[in-house]
Amino acid sequence: MAAGEAATSYFPLPWATDPGDSFLVSAAAMRSLLEASGFVAELLEDTSDAHLSRTAADAAPSALTLGVYVDNLAHKAANARRSLEEGQVRLVRGVFRLR
Repeated sequence: MAAGEAATSYFPLPWATDPGDSFLVSAAAMRSLLEASGFVAELLEDTSDAHLSRTAADAAPSALTLGVYVDNLAHKAANARRSLEEGQVRLVRGVFRLR
């Protein structure tokens, strides 16, 4: 999860109850911080559009979901999706190795 182009305005979220709890940085800032710490990016990609094109029916069924760990998940997940749709947050994945 990374910060998008605009400030996140829908709370609560799965990782933050209110704006004071959210410390997301952009993918570029995350990459810079990791590289300054001695890591090299093998891969860093934004998967937001792929995630948005999936539906709940595409997800593999599992008894162990985030709902086990996150209270009020339906509301928080709806806010996260809305934030993602509006570009306030981005989903990124990466592979880094120690230099």
